[in-house]
Amino acid sequence: MSNWDVLVMCLRNMFKRKLRTFLTILGVMVGTAAIVLMISLGLATEAQHRAQMEEAEMDMTMIDVRMPWDAGDWDPNLQQMVFPEGTPVLNDAMVDTFDAMANVQLASPRIRGQLFFRADPYYMQSWDITGIRAEVMQYMGLPVAEGRVLQAGDEFAVVFGANAERGFELLGSTWPDRGDRMWMWVPEGTEIPTFVDVMRAPMRMSFDRRFIQVGLDEPQPLTGGIRPIRSYNVEVVGLLEPSDWRSDRTIFMDIEVLLYLNNERIRTENEVQDEWQIWFSAIQQRPPENFEEVMVRVTDMRFTSQVAEQIREMGFDAHYPGMHLNMLVAGQRQQQQLLAAIGAISLVIAAIGIANTMIMAVYERTREIGIMKVIGAAIMDIRRLFLLESAMIGFFGGLFGVVLSLVGSFVLNNFDVPFMRPDPMLAMMGIEVGDPSLVTPWLCGLALLFAGLIGLLSGYFPARRATKLSALAAIRSE
Repeated sequence: MSNWDVLVMCLRNMFKRKLRTFLTILGVMVGTAAIVLMISLGLATEAQHRAQMEEAEMDMTMIDVRMPWDAGDWDPNLQQMVFPEGTPVLNDAMVDTFDAMANVQLASPRIRGQLFFRADPYYMQSWDITGIRAEVMQYMGLPVAEGRVLQAGDEFAVVFGANAERGFELLGSTWPDRGDRMWMWVPEGTEIPTFVDVMRAPMRMSFDRRFIQVGLDEPQPLTGGIRPIRSYNVEVVGLLEPSDWRSDRTIFMDIEVLLYLNNERIRTENEVQDEWQIWFSAIQQRPPENFEEVMVRVTDMRFTSQVAEQIREMGFDAHYPGMHLNMLVAGQRQQQQLLAAIGAISLVIAAIGIANTMIMAVYERTREIGIMKVIGAAIMDIRRLFLLESAMIGFFGGLFGVVLSLVGSFVLNNFDVPFMRPDPMLAMMGIEVGDPSLVTPWLCGLALLFAGLIGLLSGYFPARRATKLSALAAIRSE
């Protein structure tokens, strides 16, 4: 038998029992539509998640690792947290452990501090000095507007965030002026001028507050002489483009240089026994064996939550942008998976319906099968006939199911469906929620393929039974 003959016989047999065929196709249609709609809800959630991250300019590949806040006690003498013996600490060995984890691109300790800058006649007191390993800055994904990022071997070199230079003010200006400029507490659209071209102006820095206080001389307690002010030439090697609020006001430098300045401050304060000065110092003291924070960057945002969870299991706090949004999305996905499982059950029931229909067809057409064998029809032709019929039932059920899912998606996206209303928590967070359903072309194609495959598998055993019937016994049957 030719392929055309097999196709014609298949269609004739399907239309011979219209009601049974319709009901079987209806079962496949409902199951396919249910699964497509449930998957479309997950796809829409994922698309909204990515769009919200992009709109919020969040780097979802960056994880901030800290010591757990409730694992230690504050020591007022050391001005730092003290942790019990045996508590895992953020030291160099732990940073190397993070760096060796799967799906981690880099790990670097990060400390924050305060330094004082002068580019006469302007000055700046910066609370946002960030010390990192210079060689890893190229992997942080920060866009450079001018110059370059930090490199290994840089000493008193810094990279300014896009808005960090706004902190410069004329010597003698008041705090509110600096606060308004740095934190952008100005009407929207107001241009904020910068007084210093940081890439070209000569600049010095110091950990000593007196460096920016004109005319202030402090006598040493023991000798009565004037304590000299230590300062260092600064090389601004790069200026970043706007990226996110935290990086835009940060000044980056090598962590070892920042620690050196810290040690110099501590040594100077010890020399003059000036205890009150610690409250105005450049950087708070920390033991050399551990860090206050470690920055971990993963290779792709898909692995962020997984890596963060592994770090938490090691005993640390791990936070990343959008973490709370991820938790909400995860909760929504669990609900959608439950609904998808219900849809899958309906499709399994539809597959049983196809198998039942084809088995009944074998019993009803036993004489027809015997005649086909007697006149010379090949076993392969009989098998193809029943397999094609069951596959076509599955395919048409899938096709109509895709159409039904498109209609359902349109209803969900354009009408107020009570059970599909967005979570009020998202609105409180200022997150705009888009369409709840997203049916993509690849999803439609996959649904058609899956429905056809279900029909084909459901017809396998009926087709096998038809090929094993005895020709003479089949002809004698009524």
